[in-house]
Amino acid sequence: MKNHRVLFAPSFKKTLAVEGTSILDSAREAGVYIPSECNGKGKCGRCRIRLIDGAAGPFTQEESELIKGLEQQQGYRLACKTQVIGEVTVLVLEEDILQSEAAKKVFSKRSRRFDPAVKSYFVDLSEEKEARRNYVEKMVRLLGVHYGLKELSPDPTALQNLAQIVQKGRQKITVFVWMAKEIIAARSGWDETCLGLAIDIGTTTVAVYLCNLKNGEVITCGTLTNPQVLYGADIMSRIAYCVNHPGVGVKKMQTELISSLNSLIARMAGSNGFSSRQIMDITVVGNTVMHHIFLGIAPDRLGLWPFTPSVRGSVNVKASKLGMGINPSSYVHVLPVEAGFVGADNVGVLLSEEPYNQDELSLIIDLGTNGEIVLGNRETLLSCSCATGPAFEGAHISCGMRAIVGAVERVRIDQADLEVDYKVVGRVGWASEHQPGALLPAGICGSGIIDTLAQLFKTGVIKGNGAFSKDLNHSRLRRGSSGVMEFVLVRNQETATGQDIVLTQKDIRQIQLAKAALFGGCKVLLNHLKKDSVNRMQIAGAFGLNIDKENALAIGLFPWCDPKNITLVGNAAGHGAYLALLDREKREEADQIAIRVTHVELAMDDAFQREFMNALSLPYKSTGGQS
Repeated sequence: MKNHRVLFAPSFKKTLAVEGTSILDSAREAGVYIPSECNGKGKCGRCRIRLIDGAAGPFTQEESELIKGLEQQQGYRLACKTQVIGEVTVLVLEEDILQSEAAKKVFSKRSRRFDPAVKSYFVDLSEEKEARRNYVEKMVRLLGVHYGLKELSPDPTALQNLAQIVQKGRQKITVFVWMAKEIIAARSGWDETCLGLAIDIGTTTVAVYLCNLKNGEVITCGTLTNPQVLYGADIMSRIAYCVNHPGVGVKKMQTELISSLNSLIARMAGSNGFSSRQIMDITVVGNTVMHHIFLGIAPDRLGLWPFTPSVRGSVNVKASKLGMGINPSSYVHVLPVEAGFVGADNVGVLLSEEPYNQDELSLIIDLGTNGEIVLGNRETLLSCSCATGPAFEGAHISCGMRAIVGAVERVRIDQADLEVDYKVVGRVGWASEHQPGALLPAGICGSGIIDTLAQLFKTGVIKGNGAFSKDLNHSRLRRGSSGVMEFVLVRNQETATGQDIVLTQKDIRQIQLAKAALFGGCKVLLNHLKKDSVNRMQIAGAFGLNIDKENALAIGLFPWCDPKNITLVGNAAGHGAYLALLDREKREEADQIAIRVTHVELAMDDAFQREFMNALSLPYKSTGGQS
């Protein structure tokens, strides 16, 4: 039998699989976790993957029941039913449709106003008796009489829908109006279902929030791996791809992203009893490169000094022009960017946390593949961007994964015998408290990695320079199959993949580089204001929501701050997009704030390299200072 190479993104782990082997079994062999609640029977649909390149066996009956229409065309498959018949590249989607309660808890606490850009209005054309007016004139006049809307201009596609309704003899119509300016949709009768999307496009992960524009409720939210990881793990590699493939590169990455978004959005809407066509508005944030690629703008200029964005201000573009699978006449509002690598996502963070309305100086850190930092108050705002890489999101870590079900999210190591206890996303309590049959871990996510590094440092397994101790003799510390030293966190008989979950010397170096870039950026901003530290800090990002503050301080992830004054605020960028979705005035506020922020370009700051090198070590700070 022939062996074929199977490559899995975004981890880029690979294996040789015997022809006829399923993608699911190949993933297990490679140590890549793909959930399968039915254990490969093709019933649960949880092992969805996307074939990007290469050959695979024919679509099966089981797949046709769970994957339909557009998703079939886009290469979506069930890993358990897809056979390897040649070399193949697979995108592990890691989609996670979350419960709405989690998003509502995080988002609603700071939502003050409710004035969405799109609103629905009911009109009865039979009220208008003037025969000389056509149905469009009648509708516009009634909207003015009853709701005070003036000078409305209907979108051509919305006009076609209206014509079809009137031709059927219907007089009672629900009309949807954008910014009190444009009619973007019409429905027969009283049907005011009006949905919106807030989207945060991260370099590695995309978060989508489906909201009710009638009351501000977050109906559900979902995430997906940004398919652009196929063209590079970080923003510089994606800029390079666009430069090396003029015109084609940006279009390909834009198409991949929007295609994946449309699939997720359709599933999110459908699973809650809605149609994607009932989505009437979208707000989007993302770093400047993601912002440009989403809009189909080549980010080439961002790869060269002075890293100038092609577009700075906010953008309104028709959903149909972008290919978004919602109501085609609706608009997509993309928030403004601040500078070359400080984008609309940072503007979203500012909208969420509002340091510009506070007297006290605060440091706001948005942790992700492209880390953004803001230092300021109502008097001044400084920002910078640092290339932390995807390590905090589990990418390019040997056993790394996103913080989804099955990920080790917390770790503690006993000082005496180095035995490891851990928590897993999706199950309650620590591993030591569980009986056989509990959910097994499949890998480790960012918060677990930070815990592990801190615990290894505190127990003396690794030194201040990040190297494993040569004096330690323990079964968990070994030289791996690749020849690199590694520490075994979870043994293979306890994992979902059947392989050990380890942290290698190479993994530690990745985290050191990421945390040094972040710490260095923070210090540069503090230096600009002649400060050594701050009394208030907010840590944003999905990864930042779950970290242990003491462990983060122990490895020098960011400058010292009393842990009780460090607030974990979750996806503040996504929350900013949500605020702009529910309050049109926030869009104007975003434009004003983006101009106010002073951007500090780390690449041109002489102090950054010095601060970066100093931050590579692992300083331990107990509560109260250096120890």
